[in-house]
Amino acid sequence: MSTAGTDPAEAGWQAALDRFVPVPAAHARPELDATAARHLLRCSPRVWALLTDGGLPARPAPAGERAGERYDGRDLFNLAVHSGSRTSVPEVALSLALRFARQDLRHWARERDWELRTTLTCLRHRGEGHWQAWPPGSYDTPAPAPAPRHWSDPGAVQTLRHQVRTRGVHARLESPRLRDGIADALARPLRYVRMPAAVRADADWMAERGLVDCVSGTLALARRLAAAGHEVRGRTGWLVGPQVTAHTWLDVRDDDGRWKSVDVAHHHLARTLFGPDAVAPEAFAGSRPDRLVPGTAPVGEEPFTHRCLTAPADRTCPIDCQISAASR
Repeated sequence: MSTAGTDPAEAGWQAALDRFVPVPAAHARPELDATAARHLLRCSPRVWALLTDGGLPARPAPAGERAGERYDGRDLFNLAVHSGSRTSVPEVALSLALRFARQDLRHWARERDWELRTTLTCLRHRGEGHWQAWPPGSYDTPAPAPAPRHWSDPGAVQTLRHQVRTRGVHARLESPRLRDGIADALARPLRYVRMPAAVRADADWMAERGLVDCVSGTLALARRLAAAGHEVRGRTGWLVGPQVTAHTWLDVRDDDGRWKSVDVAHHHLARTLFGPDAVAPEAFAGSRPDRLVPGTAPVGEEPFTHRCLTAPADRTCPIDCQISAASR
């Protein structure tokens, strides 16, 4: 039950905390100290005390580092997105990334050329290592699917460049049965979150807790529509915005024979950021923005991985991935 006062900002954070589901302890990465955490949230001392006293997980700093508690950035992200503060770093960044969702959808139906520059950095570099990268692809599912690129290099930093073309679509679902099934699935009151790869791949675990992200939402809807006899295919790629981020969505075969896109995660995220009536119904159920770059990685698989030769054979190294995009 809420213990916040009448301050609307404080009440919003309390509401987010009331429904907060932390990253499971076995998958936690407590890397941010209190100063960095508060900078990310842009919250007052009163709100910070509310969060830390109310269940935000904290863990001691690793040996050899400055004393103090550490916080998982995904826990902070998940609280901020649902706080309604409109000032936290995650809310501002996501509002910019999804601002296209509030446009007239006719503006989506165009082609754009981009140059993507990907910088991969091994965070635990131990010399020579193996790298794997799934390249951008096309909107038409290739058969057979292309294999990822593999290479070895002693450097901790790798840079990849790709020229890609995106093609937006403004469309609606024609099949009444398909349209009703998707509308029913999207009407569920799910909360968009970020979770570790192993957690979000468990669509049942996520759904039982009322959570959704692009992977779990795509897997759950694909299973539901396939069981009803619809032809579906999971897609992976990247969303081009102020930052380029990996993304997953679903394609469905409509009665007119065309593949139409359904984006469960962006549907729920846009409603959280902008309100339930701010985005057209077909925005993420039939249409596809011109900022969605198709990839080739299977759903649930990381597009980039790395393993130093001295690391265990079954364990990849943590990498930092930064992608920039320039319109050509």
